[in-house]
Amino acid sequence: AVIKAVDRSTLQGKRDYAILVLMVTGGLRTIEVSRANIGDLRAAGEYTVLYVQGKGKDEKAEYVKISEPVEKAIRTYLKARKEADQAAPLFASLSNNNKGQRMTTRAISGLVKTHLTEAGYNSDRLTAHSLRHTAVTLSLLAGKNLEEVQQFARHANIATTMIYNHALDKAKNSCSE
Repeated sequence: AVIKAVDRSTLQGKRDYAILVLMVTGGLRTIEVSRANIGDLRAAGEYTVLYVQGKGKDEKAEYVKISEPVEKAIRTYLKARKEADQAAPLFASLSNNNKGQRMTTRAISGLVKTHLTEAGYNSDRLTAHSLRHTAVTLSLLAGKNLEEVQQFARHANIATTMIYNHALDKAKNSCSE
C-alpha cells in the first residue's frame, strides 16, 4: 500500500519510489542509501548490484542484489534527473537549500515516514528502519536460513539476525492463543 500510493509522475515521486522499493527489497539502512553513488550500481555477473558502505564501515565492500523492477525504478529516476556523473549521489535532495546534493539520513527517514503516514500507517513505531525489518522478516518467512539472512542483512553478528527469527517463532507459538 505504501509503495503503490507513491505518485511517480514527478521527479520527487520517482526518487521516493526508487528509495522505498530499494529499502524494502534490499534491506538497506538509511546511511547506506545516503552514501550510495550512481557508480555504485554495477553489473556483477548476471545480476545488477549496489555496493554499499554499511554502518561503521570505511569502504563499499559489500553489495546487495538489485531485482529488475528495483533497477528499473532507479534508472527511471536517474533518467528523469538527467544525472550521469558516476561520483554523484544516487539519490539527490530536491530541497531549495541542498538541491542536487546527497540526501541526509534524516531526509530519507522523513520521506519514508511521510509515505507511511500517507498510506494510513501513522504510528510512532513505524520508521524507515521498519522497511529493513520487513525485508529481513520476509526473507525468514520465505524459508531462508539464518546464515543467508545474516549475509543479506549485513549483520556483523548472527545474534542480531536471530532476534528476528525469535520474534517469528514467538508469533507462531500456538500456546499464546
